[in-house]
Amino acid sequence: MPEDSTLSLFYTGTTDGSLSEAHTRYFQSQADEAKATLHVEQSHFFPELSIGYARQDILPLKNLNAWMVGVSFPIYFLPQRSKVKQARLAATSAQIQADSNIRELRNKVLELEASLRRYNESLRYYTSSALKEADELTKAANLQLQQSETGIAEYIQSIATARDIRRGYIETVYQYNIAALEYELFK
Repeated sequence: MPEDSTLSLFYTGTTDGSLSEAHTRYFQSQADEAKATLHVEQSHFFPELSIGYARQDILPLKNLNAWMVGVSFPIYFLPQRSKVKQARLAATSAQIQADSNIRELRNKVLELEASLRRYNESLRYYTSSALKEADELTKAANLQLQQSETGIAEYIQSIATARDIRRGYIETVYQYNIAALEYELFK
């Protein structure tokens, strides 16, 4: 059998509980956006001053220039109060959601760290003893078949057991790589 060169591990260094700065900033920016909306709604309680400039070309007249200045004073505050209350509730909800998302992200990172440790222990078991046992089992089965000390059924069973061990190793490497890539994503 040719040597399998495609089986490789994506080693990653685990750090205790560090989260992705991009993810945490994104969650916090959503909460900050809701707070900014609250401040905008609160600013509608104060008078507004507006200045504008317009230039129009209406045939037959051209270059009609206009300056506009406007001032508005809020008189009836009840609708605006309800908008402020609604924005305050939305800001509180957004902050709670951001905290919840960060907590879920931290839990996911901790879960991935535990998975990486578990897969690393399994890989250590496979590389230290199980793969060597599978090779010895294959050699012994081949030797016994050549010496006619065993039947075809026992030979097939021994080879199947050795292949199951190798398949378990390959699946463990696959699971480790998946966990390592996810960990790199969230770290």
